[in-house]
Amino acid sequence: MSRNTNTLMAFVLGAAMGGIAALLLAPDKGEVTRRRLREGGSRGLRRGRDAVTNAATSLEEDAREKGQAVSDAVHQRVNAARGAVSEAKEAYRREMDKP
Repeated sequence: MSRNTNTLMAFVLGAAMGGIAALLLAPDKGEVTRRRLREGGSRGLRRGRDAVTNAATSLEEDAREKGQAVSDAVHQRVNAARGAVSEAKEAYRREMDKP
């Protein structure tokens, strides 16, 4: 996931820089260029927010899945330990009940 995120961020950053360079080198009036830069910046900001939100959601899902796996493993071990304790108690009682 980290590699995909880095690739996506590099692509977005490269596209933004290319767009800015194209606008700055284009023969437009200053007002038009500034408006285009603002619009492009707003689009880039929205895309960046979306990318961060998607990455955070994915990370949250991964953490939730891994947390559930750890919880399941702990419950299995606790149940196994309870079973072993019960068996040990029963074996002790049998030994103590022998004449």
